[in-house]
Amino acid sequence: MTRIVVFGSLNADFVIDVAALPQPGETILGTNFRTVSGGKGGNQAHAAAKLAPPQITVVMVGRVGDDDAGNILREDLANAGADVSQIQRINGYPSGTALITVDQLGTNTIVVSPGANKTWDETAVVGVPLEPGDILVAQLEVPTIAVRTAVQYARSQGARVILNAAPVDPTVIDILAHVDVLILNEIEAEQLLGLSDLSPEHINATRSVFAGDLVITRGGDGVTVASHTGVITNIPPHRVSAIDTVGAGDAFVGGLAVALALESDICTAARHGNAAGALTATVSGARHPDLSPQQLHTLIGR
Repeated sequence: MTRIVVFGSLNADFVIDVAALPQPGETILGTNFRTVSGGKGGNQAHAAAKLAPPQITVVMVGRVGDDDAGNILREDLANAGADVSQIQRINGYPSGTALITVDQLGTNTIVVSPGANKTWDETAVVGVPLEPGDILVAQLEVPTIAVRTAVQYARSQGARVILNAAPVDPTVIDILAHVDVLILNEIEAEQLLGLSDLSPEHINATRSVFAGDLVITRGGDGVTVASHTGVITNIPPHRVSAIDTVGAGDAFVGGLAVALALESDICTAARHGNAAGALTATVSGARHPDLSPQQLHTLIGR
């Protein structure tokens, strides 16, 4: 049985809707306050678990605090079908928290307090079962030293590595040689790789630091895939009625990971991720509660 092991953050998201995002120093009134489960790691594991067939197990490796939020974060992933046996409770720390505002166009701002997520050290993931054919998915909302160790450990076990290098930390450049698939949005691609545009010349210039499959999400402009073989493919966006883009990028990662676990090529996997992200943007919150393979295939087949 193939495992997708998601290593990363778990947060309680406090979300409020606003007519327009506030400017610095501005106080505005919002509506529809809600608390939902989030964190890039948790969101990606949730999407993967909802989309994974029975032969694929999605394991969440994360940390929560000694609080009620920690219980909810764990239960929500278990209810989605993820294996939560590797989620640790850290006494003396709160669970991670995110403060999120969402405007009428679905655009958002997010401020994160890491809480228990920041307690990881270089022992992260070591000892979690990983075998050839398994996939490790990591992001950067936990300490970089922990991500570095996790990536190197996964490769030593013969597993493939997907790194969603967000939020950007330039110090991860030295571990990109151990990454099979690097996922960034346009802003992150410029910050990490210096990609001011996505021309073949600029993309090929990044190959001195990263030689794997590069996937760049571009919001309403779709996705650009630069495979390790040198082929560049632009995938158009899905036209959906987006109401909340929080978590859409994470659902993209989860959908792509499941497709790769099913031995899809990188472009097919990106199309699955593209559909998962689009569907998630049609609901409020970072996770689509009814995300399913059937929905994905219907949207892709349009």
